[in-house]
Amino acid sequence: MKINIKLTLLVALVAIVSGILISLLSYSHILKNSQLEADQTIQSLAATVYSTASAAAYLNDEPLANDVISGLLKNTVVECAEITSPKLKQLRAIHCDKAQLHTENLYSPFNANEIIGELRIYKNISSVEDKALSQVTSAITSIFLIVFIIAICTLVITYLLVSHPIAMLADELENIDFTHEETDRLTTQSRSDELGLIRNIVNRMLAKLDERLQHERNLSAQKEKLASNFKMICDISTSALVVTDEKLNLLSVNPKFKELWYKNSGQHEVVYDDNWLEKISFEVDEIKQKILDYPKLNTSQTIEIEVRKPTDSDMEAQWFDLTFNKAENMFGEINVFVIISDITEARQKLLLTEFEADHDTLTHLKNRRSTRRIIEKILDTSELTPEFALLLVDLDGFKAVNDTYGHDAGDTVLIEVANRYRKLTRKSDIVCRWGGDEFLIVLTNVNQTEVEIIAEKLVQATAVPIQLDDDTTAQIGSSIGAALYPKSGKDFDKLFDHADHAMYQVKKQGKNAFAIYQWQE
Repeated sequence: MKINIKLTLLVALVAIVSGILISLLSYSHILKNSQLEADQTIQSLAATVYSTASAAAYLNDEPLANDVISGLLKNTVVECAEITSPKLKQLRAIHCDKAQLHTENLYSPFNANEIIGELRIYKNISSVEDKALSQVTSAITSIFLIVFIIAICTLVITYLLVSHPIAMLADELENIDFTHEETDRLTTQSRSDELGLIRNIVNRMLAKLDERLQHERNLSAQKEKLASNFKMICDISTSALVVTDEKLNLLSVNPKFKELWYKNSGQHEVVYDDNWLEKISFEVDEIKQKILDYPKLNTSQTIEIEVRKPTDSDMEAQWFDLTFNKAENMFGEINVFVIISDITEARQKLLLTEFEADHDTLTHLKNRRSTRRIIEKILDTSELTPEFALLLVDLDGFKAVNDTYGHDAGDTVLIEVANRYRKLTRKSDIVCRWGGDEFLIVLTNVNQTEVEIIAEKLVQATAVPIQLDDDTTAQIGSSIGAALYPKSGKDFDKLFDHADHAMYQVKKQGKNAFAIYQWQE
């Protein structure tokens, strides 16, 4: 319902209620005034007919009394009337209300002190009430006519001044287009009332809205640009990027992670659950627990992991740096950001560098520096160190091969000898190229008898001819000196010196044999 109709009905309702209240109050007032007026009329009538009524009572003239009463009854305010005297009584008040009686004593025309009768006039209360009701009805009719006129005027005025302008304002607001960079404005008018003020306020609000929308558009554009750049960074990243919830349920990944997933799991589709780490590596319970238990937010932690598929023995080991960071997102949820960087190549280079630093480049046996470091480390834990033997091997005839066939032939001899010694020893033993044509072998957990057996095998293996090419072979021998720990010494230098001494004893005695240093009790 339109506001002007509501306002009109409200005004009309108020006016009607007010009119009814006023009419009720007016009726009471008019009725009271009518009663007073009727009383005054009756008193005036009594005064008018007093002399005639007094004469009729004095003379006992019934026709004259009847004329007086008939004259009184012609007035509407008189319901009944009667003249009484000892000899005269006009019975005209049989059914009249005694409460409305007006009495006048009649005195003798010749003696003012002599009462000769009474003039009784009864007021017509129905006539008085009808008159008052007629006046009130006329007043109510006038009031309702005025109310109707006021309602019509209110309807027209409120439509012109309020309802229609508001409807126009509403239509303009409804048709505002917010899709443009600058929002439409309301039509400015010269009104200085509240509606004009509303238009000005709405236009100012629209201007502020334009600023806010433009700011939000700029933020949205920046957000899209950042999202695009971030996606591009994630897509071209050489590291696998992962986002999970605080329970490590997978939420999002980048293409590099999908490659890693397929490579290690064989599955084309990534499964978004909390078992994703198991699909790309093994024995990850400890890693997952470290991530789950890590208490700090916005702090990175890196774990290096080595992965090798146990079902594929030919697969080289893989190394990863797994860097994770816990952070709270805009919804108050904890997310875990994981960067998985493949450091296999760098790790292999490091291992190669370490290998080259600790091994002979020609024979790939351990070199002097690393072997001495290992033996000294073993000796540092002498309380737990079992018996072991240190064998110093010097190749007999190697210089002649080198001089006769050249250095390449000498290298071939050294490589073959190294391979033979490696096959004759255990993984727990150490085979080292000490330098030139000398080798150092450490036999762990052995007694003297076992040392003699292995030393003899080494001498025999060295003596086997070595094929240099299709037509040429080289024949060399070996002199081996051995020192047993702890009987021959408890430090490296002593053990080495004793082994060296035993070796030279072999050389003095004809070479191509072995000797064990004999310690003195």
